[in-house]
Amino acid sequence: MPMNMMTRFSLYGFLKNLDFSQPFLILFYLSLGLSFLQIGILVSFLNICVNIMEIPSGAIADIYGRKSSMLVSLSSYIIAFTVFAFSHDYWPLFIAAFFYAVGDAFRTGTHKAMIFDWLRTNNRLEEKTKVYGFTRSWSKYGSALSVVISAAIVIVSSDYRWIFLCSIIPYVLGIWNMSRYPSYLNSRVGDTISITRIVSHTFGSVGTAFRNSSIRKLIIQSMGFEGVFEVTKDYLQPILKAQALALMVFIALPERESTAIVVGTVYFVLYIISASASRRAHLFAKQFRSEDTAIIVMIFSGALLALLSSAGFHFKVFILAIAAYIANNVIQNFWRPILVAQYDDHAQSHQQATILSIESQTKTIGITIIAPVAGYLADNFGIQASLLLLSIIMLALGLFSLNGSKKQVSG
Repeated sequence: MPMNMMTRFSLYGFLKNLDFSQPFLILFYLSLGLSFLQIGILVSFLNICVNIMEIPSGAIADIYGRKSSMLVSLSSYIIAFTVFAFSHDYWPLFIAAFFYAVGDAFRTGTHKAMIFDWLRTNNRLEEKTKVYGFTRSWSKYGSALSVVISAAIVIVSSDYRWIFLCSIIPYVLGIWNMSRYPSYLNSRVGDTISITRIVSHTFGSVGTAFRNSSIRKLIIQSMGFEGVFEVTKDYLQPILKAQALALMVFIALPERESTAIVVGTVYFVLYIISASASRRAHLFAKQFRSEDTAIIVMIFSGALLALLSSAGFHFKVFILAIAAYIANNVIQNFWRPILVAQYDDHAQSHQQATILSIESQTKTIGITIIAPVAGYLADNFGIQASLLLLSIIMLALGLFSLNGSKKQVSG
């Protein structure tokens, strides 16, 4: 019996998040002797590459087929994992980061647009927050399983490189799953490659995004919230390593194995909670007068939690820092389904992959700006200084959103 599309959408997210490198990526970089500044530069390079490719890749997906773009994305990830696994110096990591960026650029926005197309075809658009939240929850279940497997790989192999090689297997299965998507989800406007058409579609979508005040506001909110969240999560691994060192005396294992156990346990719990939050995003939104109000509450909550995480690290109360991060992750899993569903309310169907790519690109701009600054502060003043900066950025975003909402009400 063939799989229904809800199952295939969920399987895509599940397999995509079986990226075993993610829970240990920063520790892998540190094991190569990289400083936080070097890591910040590498993260910025990756995001600059995504930034350059993202909007044109969304236009290519809209014009020449979203399913085809997704197959390019998954193949590029496989190349990236291979290069990461065999890199021993700093510079080859930039090659791996480039291919990882290609994977990100051709993926972001495209699969969401495919889900919206399927909902539209089946007259279920009113369920978009619920359906996207459900499929996204399976991504988190994939992450939960991923961290268990990746921790086991690190413990058994005592080498971070195996986490990249093992990540290739689920991505090959992901290519198989994507190839089974129906042909109408690979809808295309043109058959022959036309630079003029891509440029025209790209600039038309960018113009729509920034002329439409509702989309413009969503993009700025995403740039700030998602940018800060992506940078913040890089500091969880060193916090967990510090906690693991404190627990070594009790679990009687070497540093790397102790770190793997602590990282694996915390991330597993984190992803299970995140999956539950994603499934309940539509219920969370209903607790507020509007989805706009829910977004503002989440932004201010993120600012407070970043501040608590900074305080926890400063006073070496690592449990407080970890708990604040987990709470912030729950909020982020309410955030994504609510925010993404709003784009469908304001963007035309034939532009959705491009509009969502614009949203993702602005997030990478935020990361590109914030990551090196945060890395510099972490190297010279401690991770708590970086987290304090991120809290201030979130507070400023909250004030911007609050002011924008008041203007809309008065208008």
